[in-house]
This record gives sequence, C-alpha cells and structure tokens, in this order.
Amino acid sequence: MNDMNVFPILIAVTEHLSITKAAKTLNMTKSAVSKAIQGVEEKLGIRLFHRTTRSVSLTEEGIVYIGYIRESYKLAVMAEEAVSQFSDKAKGRIKISAPMSFGTLHLAKIMPLFMQKYPELDVQLLFDDKVTDLVAEGYDLAIRIGELPDSSLIARQLSPCHSQLYASSEYLDKYGEPMQVSELKNHNCLSYSLYQAGMEWVFYQRGKKYSHIPKGSYRANNSEALLQAVLQGIGIALLPHFITQTALSNTDKKLIPILTHFDLPEHFIYAVYPDKKNLPRKITLFVDFLKEQFGVNSDYQHNIEKE
Repeated sequence: MNDMNVFPILIAVTEHLSITKAAKTLNMTKSAVSKAIQGVEEKLGIRLFHRTTRSVSLTEEGIVYIGYIRESYKLAVMAEEAVSQFSDKAKGRIKISAPMSFGTLHLAKIMPLFMQKYPELDVQLLFDDKVTDLVAEGYDLAIRIGELPDSSLIARQLSPCHSQLYASSEYLDKYGEPMQVSELKNHNCLSYSLYQAGMEWVFYQRGKKYSHIPKGSYRANNSEALLQAVLQGIGIALLPHFITQTALSNTDKKLIPILTHFDLPEHFIYAVYPDKKNLPRKITLFVDFLKEQFGVNSDYQHNIEKE
C-alpha cells in the first residue's frame, strides 16, 4: 500500500478516533487498518496515534502529520475529479447509500445494468433507512425519499413518490372502513418510525388540510415490515406505491387503499451528492442512469402509475 492509498485510512481513524469505526466506514478489517497505521509509523519513525484497547488519540506528531495529509489528499481528489470530466469512462470506486426497501426492491435490480455499462467502476452499495452523513462517511451519492433537510448537498429529482393509506380486506371486514380522517382515531394506525416529515399524517380535500397523528400497537423503521403487518390484518398504514405495487397486483385484492377521496402531500425520490467544483464523471453518469431508469417514460414509472 503506497502513501496515497493509506491517507484515507489515517484520515478516517482521525475523524472517528476509533479503529473499529474507521474500518467499518472504509469496508476494511480492523487488522488491515491497524497494519496500515503501523506501516506508516515504522516508515516515519514516529507514533501518530496513542492506541489502547479502549481509545485512540492523536500524538503531537500525528496532529501535524495528519494536518498535512488532509490537504494533500483533498488536492489529489480534486485533481482526479477535474480531469475525469474529459473522459467518457467511469473509473474508480463509487459508494452509494440507499433506503432499505427502495434499495432492495428497485435499485438492486438495475445496478447490474450500470455495472455492465461501466465495468471499470467498483461499486459499493449500502442500504440504511437512517439519513447518512455523506461527507463524513465517504459516500459519493445517496438516494433520499420525502422531504429533504436543508443542507449543502445537491439534489436531483428522480421520480414522484406517491403514498396512500392501506388496510387489508380482513381488517376492514372486522373493524369497518374509515371514510373521514377524524375516524382514524378509532383504528390501529401503524407508523414508520424514521419518517422525515414527522409522525403526522396529512391529507387535503378541496383546499382544506386535515391531519392525524397515528397511534397504534406497531411501529417499525422499515416500510416492508409495515406492509406485512397490514396484509395480515394488524392495522392501517401509510405506505409508498413503490412497495405496495406488487401486493396490489395480487388478484385476491387483500390490500385495500382507503381514504382515496383525500389527497396526500407530494413527495419525491432524489439523488443527492456533495456540492463539488468539479463533479466526478462517475457521479454524473450514475445520476443520468438513475434518471433514465426511474424518470418519466421509464418502466418503473409506468408500473407505478398502474396503481
């Protein structure tokens, strides 16, 4: 491992002050991270980190050295990104974060197409419903759904994300179908615990806003888990179409949309990435690919609109 390759390892350990966390961020083993640090320290003849079984901290020499390599590595990355604009090829690694359900149901299906198109790219795709810090965790791009928090990230809209309240035919036969938002208080409303807009369900009808805070016996941080609970008659949930489309195509009509005479807020699926002076070619090509796969006139869009 040459000096330039070890720079991101040293920087990650400095940022996390943990070999375990740095190894996880870099997708490396702890022993490989420790070996890389040891190699640099032996070459320099100094210690960069104080390491114990419980903690990691920078030495005085480490503070000076890491300060210089941060700038050197930043300039090297900027140089690579600048010249990548002149190439039609995508090279190197691209690290992508995506929500679990959308990622497994839709993104995972198209990634082989992208990799076949750009075989020189090394793709690292990680699924997590929590909002990741792209810069701190070294991501090139993330898929985000719903309302975006204010940030310095650039966001490209890929597709609308329509949602609807659903219940199973079994649940509705047993407890009745709510026809007004106010009637939801009498039902077991299942909720998604990581919803960016908060716990409130919002509806519109003829310009008037209605809202309901779901209260029920089940909360989950994954929409597919909620879908399974709804299908098995546990309660009512607000679910995105990209999850329910398969269940709705089932001929037994077990999943029933409710309160369809109300409109729900518009949400979208986005590709977000750090704002950079010279955007790497790999990101430009990947965002264009996502627009092609999920945007207007795509097979994905046609299937969603069938609901």
